[in-house]
Amino acid sequence: MTLNQLIRRAATVYPDAHILAYWDERHECAIDNPAGGDGLAGFIAWELYETFDPDADDETQITTAVGAMQRAADCLADVAQALGKLSVERLAA
Repeated sequence: MTLNQLIRRAATVYPDAHILAYWDERHECAIDNPAGGDGLAGFIAWELYETFDPDADDETQITTAVGAMQRAADCLADVAQALGKLSVERLAA
């Protein structure tokens, strides 16, 4: 499995495949795109790039990619929950 294959799969479900705006397919690497305007898409491209092990077998590559995305999703959920509690805490104060 190649890194391009993982990125392409992620892009199929991301709005407007915007992950590809942060990806250099020819060199199989994440790129900065100051004009891209979608930090989450950039994060996904960089996280998949940084956690990819070209020497690993396909199953390990998939497991690693899923784990990286799940950890990020968990962090985002925690932040959303903490921000959501602000209203309740403000009312209680």
